[in-house]
Amino acid sequence: MAFPGTPARKIVPGGFTAARTAVASGGALSFDLDGADDFFWGLWQLVKAKAAEAAAYLAALFAALAEKADEIFPPETRSETLRQWMRVAVSVVIPALVVALVLCCCCCACRRARGGRRARFMAAPGRGGARMPRGAFENNPRLYFRDLRAGKPLLY
Repeated sequence: MAFPGTPARKIVPGGFTAARTAVASGGALSFDLDGADDFFWGLWQLVKAKAAEAAAYLAALFAALAEKADEIFPPETRSETLRQWMRVAVSVVIPALVVALVLCCCCCACRRARGGRRARFMAAPGRGGARMPRGAFENNPRLYFRDLRAGKPLLY
């Protein structure tokens, strides 16, 4: 879709309708690149302006964060406050993270030992839509069908 008055419209003489009919009739499609440099120059100027806006925004954001940090940690008590936060981090946060990491590793190891992330289920053949673990069936299908014929209940 072309918008009237845009520099991109100058690339195809006669507009996009003329280009479509020229291609459909098997004719040659030619391009007039006289307006292309204006289009790309305008695009480049837009990119430069947006980059300058983003840089100004980031500079203002970092300045505001620096002011907030000076409010929280005044220069007179900054070292004392940071020392207190380090004591809290060493005595509470780091041990809690280590415990969480160990628990996560243990859970992952238990899952791997069980043979996967979680048990996959399937419809039990001949049981009227009952569900059963796929691994139990795949390990010994002969035993499953023997129990089915003997009338044993599905216990999993």
